[in-house]
Amino acid sequence: MNKTTPSDKEKIEMYEKFLHYINTCVTCANNERIKDLVHNADMWSYAHRAGNGELSDEEQQNRINANFWNLLK
Repeated sequence: MNKTTPSDKEKIEMYEKFLHYINTCVTCANNERIKDLVHNADMWSYAHRAGNGELSDEEQQNRINANFWNLLK
């Protein structure tokens, strides 16, 4: 899965949607969905640290991109 690096505009849109989804889930008491969204954020955060230098810069960026595009899944 080689998704493109998001532009600044795409990042802002994703972050706004992500926070809106969380707010909607809180309002509706959808705890399972909140759990899924937090897990997705954790995976995206971890992608920045994973590999311990074993991955090339391109491989690392691909991992980060893939997890970014999956934040709302």
